[in-house]
Amino acid sequence: MPANRQRNEQWRRSLEQILERGGGLEISFPRASMDSCAATDEAETSNLIWRVRILSIKHEEITLEQPMALGELMAFEPGVELVAVMAVGQNRWMFTTRVLGQAEVTAGAGRRIAAFRVRCPEQVERCRRRNFYRVSTTELVLPKVTCWPLLNADSVVLAEKANEMRVLASQNPQEAANFEIVDEHLTMPEVGPPFHATLANIGGGGIGLVVEPGDAQALTRHRVFWLSIALPPEITVPLAVTAKLVHTHIDSSQKTYCGLAFEFGHNRSHQKFITDQIRRCVTMQQEAQLRRLRKAG
Repeated sequence: MPANRQRNEQWRRSLEQILERGGGLEISFPRASMDSCAATDEAETSNLIWRVRILSIKHEEITLEQPMALGELMAFEPGVELVAVMAVGQNRWMFTTRVLGQAEVTAGAGRRIAAFRVRCPEQVERCRRRNFYRVSTTELVLPKVTCWPLLNADSVVLAEKANEMRVLASQNPQEAANFEIVDEHLTMPEVGPPFHATLANIGGGGIGLVVEPGDAQALTRHRVFWLSIALPPEITVPLAVTAKLVHTHIDSSQKTYCGLAFEFGHNRSHQKFITDQIRRCVTMQQEAQLRRLRKAG
């Protein structure tokens, strides 16, 4: 059997095994094809990554569960290019694909699942060891997150409102004067010492973070955190949000992966704001791709 065909059959079997155990893929928009980022360097860009369940695999297409953020569906337009990552043990494999269209899948008890279809890849490439999200043609840059242990949950309301004003002012410079200017030092909630993480993926009600070994001690002492999430270049002011630690595990490189659920109990309106900003990021990236495709004819 030719080597290329053998490799293709191996990764296809891996995809089918992921499907059988109810697993999924990690998906993102490739920055290399985004004209909105043409003038920015790698340090000023980031990739939002969704973990979505595989629902079915056919000869030429894969059906995936529709990605979500805070319970809201994030629709991907037909023709948009995606990067997909599949994990096989400690290894990760990446491939590029395109959205074919929307779908709807019937699950148990007649439950309908919103889904979308992507083209099956012709080949996949193993991510380089020094970076789990990098291959020869594409790299996914994980967003940076600054985390503080939250000492007083009641203190987040003013800080979240101030963050909303700063974000909106950055997006509407001509209206910035209409936003009340609030001293940054007065808008931080009551928090402990900060540590740093990267945003591994986003889901229906929270996020996954990767924390370096030297910064993981706070995860054993605290359960609720104040987060500042950088999503450049579409969102130039980091988003501030409260999140509660749900689970952790340590990988083979001694990094801690932690799952956190967003917490909006003290300020319900902030949930819509965060959802709108994530949707804005997704919309801007897709529009940039579609403009490029139209220009290419």
